[in-house]
Amino acid sequence: MNDAPHFWSARRTGRTRLRSRAPEPTGPGAPPPRTAWRTARRGLLRALFASAAVAFTGAALSRIPSAAPAGATGPGPTARVPESMLFDEMHAGHRIQGRALQADGSEVAVFVDDRRLMLMRRADGTYLSAVDHYESYATAREAARAAAAELGRARLAAVPVHAGHEGGAVRGVHA
Repeated sequence: MNDAPHFWSARRTGRTRLRSRAPEPTGPGAPPPRTAWRTARRGLLRALFASAAVAFTGAALSRIPSAAPAGATGPGPTARVPESMLFDEMHAGHRIQGRALQADGSEVAVFVDDRRLMLMRRADGTYLSAVDHYESYATAREAARAAAAELGRARLAAVPVHAGHEGGAVRGVHA
């Protein structure tokens, strides 16, 4: 049988659904009739699922670190660098310094003979210097001392080797 004429006739009349619900089947193999309890149970399960989703989402989002409020002290972005990180000394014939980089003292920069030594902070809290990539040091001062010892009588380059490429290379893929 071709269902196309029926479809088109239903579209022309605008009636695509039945006007009333089909009668509930009755008999020995019929499912139980819909009751208020089944409707309430569905609503209860929906509410339970929604509250569980909200609770687990809240728990997951609470683990995301947020910025500390202004004036707060602690390990947040407004925390000051400890005095032990600020230093000025001579080592292996070089003057090494740890200075506060910003006015609020929240970041420290290390200099060897008034030239900035690039340090990288590793995930475990140790430091890696641009002079010695093969060993990590517990503090920025130790990394500066090791860099000064490694330099010997040489001077640190005035401009880092990769200067001007902080935003990516001039050519190549920019993803």
